[in-house]
Amino acid sequence: MPVARVLVVDDEPDLRQLVRVSLSLAGHDVSLASDGRSGLLYAKQHHPDVVLLDVMMPGMDGWGVLAALKSDPEPTVAMIPVVMLTARTEALDVVRGGIEGAVRYLTKPFGIDELHRAVAEAVAGQPEPEQRRAAQRAALVHLARLERGTVSAGPAGANPRMSRLEPVSGAHAARAGAPAGHDWPSWLGIDILSPRDQEILSTVTASPTLAEARAHLQVSRSYLYARLRRIAGKLDFESGPALVQALRAARAVPGRQVRRSGSPVPTGR
Repeated sequence: MPVARVLVVDDEPDLRQLVRVSLSLAGHDVSLASDGRSGLLYAKQHHPDVVLLDVMMPGMDGWGVLAALKSDPEPTVAMIPVVMLTARTEALDVVRGGIEGAVRYLTKPFGIDELHRAVAEAVAGQPEPEQRRAAQRAALVHLARLERGTVSAGPAGANPRMSRLEPVSGAHAARAGAPAGHDWPSWLGIDILSPRDQEILSTVTASPTLAEARAHLQVSRSYLYARLRRIAGKLDFESGPALVQALRAARAVPGRQVRRSGSPVPTGR
């Protein structure tokens, strides 16, 4: 394995130390950063050979760091290979990593051999722009499969959790604020969304594919995915795809329409 200068950006002290010890034993020179802003500053100043980047960090998260690195006007910064190292396992997160410039995406927990291989490939493989383009192409292919419904949008082997659209009863019904057997649109909680969130949700739900919804809304792919994640979080869904899947299924049932305070959700059209 080629020796590399590795920067690990992660807010978990135990994880940082585990990666540092493992890679140091393999001969690598490892530096650590405990948050996104300090990691970004270090990368700009010292130009490591590869950055191992967590996603979920307070303040500037991994997506912000990745975007800042890849848009940096200094080529030696923009072409630092980035390997995402995160607990986020959903397919759309993997797709986003590839589209936005990461050359690899490792999910926690990861194997030590897998970590060493990712570092070696990032450092000694093709030049970073070629690795990045290959990762983007692979991400777009995977995205097309997701939109066709030929692969799962969630973690491998897992089904999306659609807690607010599934029947509820007993204690769960009380917690959700919905009487058992109640028709779901009246207690979905969609009235907590902003008008823009409602427009996005209605357009995506009514569109055959996310690509068509994106074209109608005139927004970027990454913006749409990020917005859907936030909307899903507000409505207590596991993921954006789970929310969209559930709402589309509900629309297909005669007599069931997504409503806000008794009125149809605006379509934005």
